[in-house]
Amino acid sequence: MQQKRTLFLLSFGILAAASIPRGVSPEDAKLYIGSAENYFSCLTHPSISIPISSINDDFCDCPDGSDEPGTSACASLPPQNLSIRGFFCRNKHHTSGFLPLSRVNDGICDYDLCCDGSDEYSSVGGVQCENRCREIGAAARKLAEERHRVKSQGSKVCDELVKRAGIMRKEIEDNIKTTKVQIKGMEVKVRNLNEKLKETQLRERNKIVKNPEPGSKVTVAVQLAKERVEEYKSLLGNLKNDRDEAERKLDITESILKTFKDEYNPNFNDEGVKRAVRAWEEYLAAGNGVGEKNAAQDRDLEDIMNEDGIDWEDIEASTVNDDLASIYRFEEYIPAGARNWIHEKLAELRQMMVDNGVLAPPKDTNGESKAVVEARDALKAAEKENEDSRQKLKSHEEDLIKQYGPSDVFRPLKGECINREFGEYRYEYCFLDRAHQISLKDNSRVSLGSFAQIETKDDTSKNEASGVFESGWEEAHQEPLSGMVLKHENGQQCWNGPKRSVHVELYCCAENEIRSVVEMEKCVYQFEVGTPAVCSSEIKSRGQNVKDEL
Repeated sequence: MQQKRTLFLLSFGILAAASIPRGVSPEDAKLYIGSAENYFSCLTHPSISIPISSINDDFCDCPDGSDEPGTSACASLPPQNLSIRGFFCRNKHHTSGFLPLSRVNDGICDYDLCCDGSDEYSSVGGVQCENRCREIGAAARKLAEERHRVKSQGSKVCDELVKRAGIMRKEIEDNIKTTKVQIKGMEVKVRNLNEKLKETQLRERNKIVKNPEPGSKVTVAVQLAKERVEEYKSLLGNLKNDRDEAERKLDITESILKTFKDEYNPNFNDEGVKRAVRAWEEYLAAGNGVGEKNAAQDRDLEDIMNEDGIDWEDIEASTVNDDLASIYRFEEYIPAGARNWIHEKLAELRQMMVDNGVLAPPKDTNGESKAVVEARDALKAAEKENEDSRQKLKSHEEDLIKQYGPSDVFRPLKGECINREFGEYRYEYCFLDRAHQISLKDNSRVSLGSFAQIETKDDTSKNEASGVFESGWEEAHQEPLSGMVLKHENGQQCWNGPKRSVHVELYCCAENEIRSVVEMEKCVYQFEVGTPAVCSSEIKSRGQNVKDEL
């Protein structure tokens, strides 16, 4: 009885297998068996029906290619029009897969996708493709084990990077809080030091001794001030005489020029004379002619030179707190009309004497006392410290909003550099920083760009939309790209071209490495860089299908 049941199930299985057209996967079998009235409707164009016998007859009847899953008859259709994934290869002892229709019965053994050789069932050109799935499957499983090991290591390193990134971010946030508190304290300190400076300046200016004895510092200072005032009065008289003499000579010169202009013959063709006359006219037009003298100013100057408006004895005998600084600034006792003019002339005279080596250059303290200098230096130091703290705060706040990838995973890698030689150059890449091309001949460096932004693209969906089929195990030895791209821009200008730039395509790797460098177009480079930072989302369990690993 058991033997009859086994024979029945075997016969049923053979019949079911025979009813599934060649090139159709088991999961798609239901689309091809049990059709009503032995007709098949095109999968994406159900209005088109053909006899079951027309399936795999090597003639493309359906616009979606669904009637020729086991031949290359519909291979010329655009990939986006196809409703089938290709020719199904069972590949026992390995991973089943789909082969592009154009490679069915093309006389080539496509072991990368169809290791059982079932795609060359017609033996075109006498080609016989043996079944190599046992051998290839073993190699693929070994590769999958190695890939899983690398991803596991990369995932552990990635987790460490995320932890370090969290710690670094927390440190920055704490620094921001601390710096804000420091800034508030420094602002109070600056205000206090500013007040202290004002108080020190006032105190130093008001320093005076009551009832000074003859020969005391105040008496000596008063005597020196009196002598200095006499010197300034004498100097002021000299300056006034020099001014009057200059004005007298200017009057004579202008009179000569006026007579020259009025009496010269304009018909006499002398360019030098004409230029002189034009220059005189322009001089007058600009308002440079001698005007009326300022009589009030002259009276003030005469008063200063001829009168002594300072009671020196009263100053020496004073017992109140007067402003000692005013003793040395005799200009305060000069009428307001002449004060600014005298100050300017004296400043010019001092500068002339300094330029000619007669006087030494003024000190940086501008004659300030030691206490005032110390107070001012303390204020400047506090202001600088406050400004440094503000710059530090700004830097930390900007750093928190910068792109560092998911969970700030690239934060610990920033500035870490790797390099590799390709041809005549060594390429250096520093994460989230700069990329360089270094000549092996003369060690010259060319900037390929600075970090600009992080982009993410979905290569899988892009490939499927373009009709790209899955790669076989032999094409999958290299770890696929993660879809995360670090863009670097504004590198060194290319001759007769754009500024250099780099797209850094990342893939999962246990250690940081550069896998390849390609110049995609003029001065636009593509780096394939491996890093644990993109391994986190790619870890698979060891029990998953090997196909997922590939």
